[in-house]
Amino acid sequence: MGIVETSFPVVVGYDVAGVVEEVGKDVTDFKIGDRVFGDIMPQSNGVKVRGGMAEFCVAPANIIAILPESISFEEGAAVPVAAMTAMQAFTDTGAKPGDNIFVSGGAGGVGIHALQIAKNSYGAGEVATTASAGKKTEFVKEKGNADRIVDYKSEDAGEILKGWADIVLDTTKEVEMGAKILKDGGGIRTIAEFEKPDIAIPFMLVPTKERINAVASDLASGKLKAVIDKVYTFEDAIEAYQYQAGGRAMGKIVVKIVD
Repeated sequence: MGIVETSFPVVVGYDVAGVVEEVGKDVTDFKIGDRVFGDIMPQSNGVKVRGGMAEFCVAPANIIAILPESISFEEGAAVPVAAMTAMQAFTDTGAKPGDNIFVSGGAGGVGIHALQIAKNSYGAGEVATTASAGKKTEFVKEKGNADRIVDYKSEDAGEILKGWADIVLDTTKEVEMGAKILKDGGGIRTIAEFEKPDIAIPFMLVPTKERINAVASDLASGKLKAVIDKVYTFEDAIEAYQYQAGGRAMGKIVVKIVD
């Protein structure tokens, strides 16, 4: 689990946003000219049969949605995987209004959107995360509405927040820390650690129509705001991946294929 099967050559990318050019004969939800967005891979841990880093791509109609008019293509392309991942984790763990929710790595692409969704969509009482002091701490406060922030470089979140959280989402391969933060009887999920299922249940996103429609609704209402670190041109896509691999990004990185 956790390894995506690939047969080269492969088109990279999962998240997309764009305009419908053609529709299948049985498609009734969309028409040519519609602005749409979503994660075009039916299962993130399945064989990668399509990718979004292209001028044209094929998208299953049952896992994409209409992009709200107030949302740009860049914003639409930034959120599907991150937002639906958070929704899947919080739904599977039974998150309810008033819960304390901890998300590790709140400045990351999944983390910063998960914090928003925990507070604004699931009604968390408080949300907490880890971030380095200074710029990233201010970032998760401003963009993620984090109530509690632990500086992972100088503090031990497992001790500071011990037994605090009803729900834990691990995005940084720190499930032992997350388990300490979790209350007895709470729920913990991880997208980063696949070898310790006895501590945290690992999962990969399975996009659904219900989830992407919920993302569209949250974007339209302002409950969810896309957080973008940088936008690259298609010609600079390699640089975009190098930047992402360096671990310096705050929020998501978007590649703009065409103007």
